[in-house]
Amino acid sequence: MNTTLAFCTNLFGNIKPDIQERLQAVIDNPTQETWDDAHCIIISSKRFKTLWQAVLEVDPTFQRTAGYDMETHTTKWESIPTKETIIKAIQNTVFKTELN
Repeated sequence: MNTTLAFCTNLFGNIKPDIQERLQAVIDNPTQETWDDAHCIIISSKRFKTLWQAVLEVDPTFQRTAGYDMETHTTKWESIPTKETIIKAIQNTVFKTELN
């Protein structure tokens, strides 16, 4: 997957290694914490698309809003996308952008 992440871009160009690490973390271990840390990362500057938006394109039934716990000040996700869904979302977004 690292090679695919190398094609991800944000408004500053190719995403930096620390951002790639956050994406790799959610791919390797999709949990509340890793998803919350990575869902907002822009993975395509040409399409201005975040990981969450990319997942919604692959799985339109995935939640479109997230809850917030006022006591712990954390985002609460009803569900977390699977590793396979995240990989497909990144690949579809990055390579669709590169080809179009």
